[in-house]
Amino acid sequence: MKEGMQWLAKVRAGWCTQEVAYKQGESSYTVHASPGISKYEKSTVGGVTIESSMWDFLVNADDFPAEFEPTPGDILTMDSKQYEITNFGDDGCYRYCDPYHTTLRIHTRLLGDVEA
Repeated sequence: MKEGMQWLAKVRAGWCTQEVAYKQGESSYTVHASPGISKYEKSTVGGVTIESSMWDFLVNADDFPAEFEPTPGDILTMDSKQYEITNFGDDGCYRYCDPYHTTLRIHTRLLGDVEA
C-alpha cells in the first residue's frame, strides 16, 4: 500500500496540482498543491446542527523540508488569492492523508486578493 500511496502522490503532483507560495515566518516555499474543500458538521446539545466548510490544499510532504509542520497563521498564495492556515474542528490545521505521511491536507480560510 505504501508504494501505491507514493505513486498516487506523484501522479497527483504531475497532473492535478499547481504551484503555490507557502510562507511560514521568514521562510518561503514553492509547493505543488491541489485545492479542495472540507466540510464539517456538529450537532449541539439543543439539537442545532452547525455546518462549516474550509478551503483545503493537498501537498506532497516531500515538497517541504524535513521536520516541517504547518502552523496556524502561515499564508498560502494561489491565483492572486491569499489563504491563512487555520485550525479546523478536531483536525488542527492539517492532517496526513495516509498512514505513511505522503500527503498533507492543509486547512485554510480565504483572506482575499493579494494586495499590490
